[in-house]
Amino acid sequence: MELPTKTPMVENAVVTSKMELSNLIQEALSQGSGVFLKIFSKDSRNKYYITLLLDSSKVLAAEGIVVDTKERYSGDKTVELFKALLDKPMIVDVYSLDEIELKLAIAENLETYSETPKVPINELFEEISEEPKVGIVEKPQPTKAAAPERERTAPKKAEKLPEIAPKKAETTTGPEISIKLRGEKIPEEAFMKYAEAIQRDSEKIRGIKIKKIEFTGNAEGGVVDLNVTVYGSSESKNRRDIEISERRIFHIVSKNAPIIFRVSEYKPRLKDIRVVLDGEEARPREITEKDKKRTDYIDKSKKIRLSVLEDMWPYFSNFAKTVIREIETSGMLVESAYFDIKGRREFEINLSIAVKGEYDKDTAERAVRAVLARHARELSKAIERYISIHTVTVEVIRPEGVVPTKPSVKPTSAKASEILAKKELLEKEVEKLLQEAGIDELAFLTEEKKKEAEQTLLKSRIEPAIETLKARIHAELKLVPRATFKWLKLNHEVQGSTVYVDIEASFAKEEVGGLFGAYSGISDEKIKQDVAETINRVIKEVSSEYSVSIRLRKLNIILR
Repeated sequence: MELPTKTPMVENAVVTSKMELSNLIQEALSQGSGVFLKIFSKDSRNKYYITLLLDSSKVLAAEGIVVDTKERYSGDKTVELFKALLDKPMIVDVYSLDEIELKLAIAENLETYSETPKVPINELFEEISEEPKVGIVEKPQPTKAAAPERERTAPKKAEKLPEIAPKKAETTTGPEISIKLRGEKIPEEAFMKYAEAIQRDSEKIRGIKIKKIEFTGNAEGGVVDLNVTVYGSSESKNRRDIEISERRIFHIVSKNAPIIFRVSEYKPRLKDIRVVLDGEEARPREITEKDKKRTDYIDKSKKIRLSVLEDMWPYFSNFAKTVIREIETSGMLVESAYFDIKGRREFEINLSIAVKGEYDKDTAERAVRAVLARHARELSKAIERYISIHTVTVEVIRPEGVVPTKPSVKPTSAKASEILAKKELLEKEVEKLLQEAGIDELAFLTEEKKKEAEQTLLKSRIEPAIETLKARIHAELKLVPRATFKWLKLNHEVQGSTVYVDIEASFAKEEVGGLFGAYSGISDEKIKQDVAETINRVIKEVSSEYSVSIRLRKLNIILR
């Protein structure tokens, strides 16, 4: 088996008993989520090189090679060979693997993983410890003295059976399964198999009994957003033991989620996981922390207030400071500002701001919105999330007697201002005369001016509309199910009052199998249809939002 580059925790350790080997494995597991073993041993016939991959409870993959003949043993034969060699001296290298390294190791050795029976670690060592006893009983079989020994040992085994039997009887009844889904219909079998896997793995945890598993959520467009609640009881009253059990159940729920895709071809997205043991509810720390919204001032003078999710605070606090700094450099003094950021996967900015300055309200609002939009685009690229500006409320505070000004170029002298005033009057008079005269030969002058004004107005809306369109399509294509978004090309051409766009997008079809879910058998046409529908929907939204006619002229979807 292959292992990504890793330094061994223990190298060339000589192990003379299964207890020593068990201790090494437990020590490695205490430092990580899995163990990789390289073992060299021999018996009277051959020398063997064995590699084993284990997680905290079982053997995941095993491979054996006869050193002299290079004969390869498959997973089940290797496990049997390992059991037979357990009481013989071994030279062992031990690697402790964290969760990511363990998954990578499985991915590198999927064939071996699929061939190997998932034998529990305890059973692996217990079975071999019983083998010598079986041998001793068989040898003195002809003598009469051996019979009483068997008779004595048999009741001991029989005594254990009544303790084990009730546990098995309880698990066979199974927990109550509750499925409450909105949207598209998903085969119930997918959730039943998922629940079976959760129950099976959860009840391997000592003292845990699962009573009910509840699924709620929404299914749409090949994706099911799922909330899972697991109800159960724990024999242990130790708070530390219960917390460990809860964490293991969280992992089990996440690990088995791909079962839904394998059965129903709906990609599961776990929105929330809850575990209720003996009436006490727990949620994964990362989910509860991410749901916390922090509201606080970001400056010493307590003028700028920000409300955003706790884990996004560093990004948006810097964003808010930069926006305020730039607004103040444009000549407006910020008296107070409140940034309310809503959302998690996509963010929506709501800004209420009070400024001191000579601008009128409309001009101030346009200036603030322009600064906000530019920095929102930059932040969106940095955090790879879609960010939109929802509301901008500007209050302009002016000193008494100050008249609001327009953002035009201020004349540098009295003479210049007089000339500009005369120019405006003359233009108005010429327009009036042309309209009154109705002379066809001169009609083009007024028409040209109208067109020029229309084009200027249209251009001011087209550029931000295209920028928004690019950002929004980019964000939406990342969410297309069953495909991984690679890149996007978007070109546009203005013809009159209509903007024509040419779009090219590249995707990689997801066809991962085995441990991480199966993505085979999905139609390429279905994926392309989903992409086309998404792009057309976004174009329609942006077109109405910016009052610009945007039409899709050419669409090329590359699917590899």
